[in-house]
Amino acid sequence: MSSVTVGTALIYGIAGDVSALVVQSYSCDSAFNLDVTAQDKEGITITHRLDDRMSDLTVDGIVETSGIPQLGDELSFTLGSASSYPAGTATASYIGTIIKVAEKGSSKGFVTVSITVKAYEGA
Repeated sequence: MSSVTVGTALIYGIAGDVSALVVQSYSCDSAFNLDVTAQDKEGITITHRLDDRMSDLTVDGIVETSGIPQLGDELSFTLGSASSYPAGTATASYIGTIIKVAEKGSSKGFVTVSITVKAYEGA
């Protein structure tokens, strides 16, 4: 199916996938792991050091019949924009380690899983 765009072209949909999971949504948060300040004797901040970029990725999806990735596995995921920093520079290619897997089921729905992944620029 081809799409027709009228007006401004924007990023749409989900570019990445995860084995055994029908991806429904994702979020990527990037920040500095080290955020340190120094104050002078009046309490005025005179130095602000930011170091060690880290990115947290959460992928939510519906579970297929085969197994999902496990804790400690490496996960690669393609983001819609360059918002992650696994190697210290902005990129849309996310690679990190799975640190949390949360499953949710209901009597009138499919089993869903939320996978949380963490990456540091030096690891």
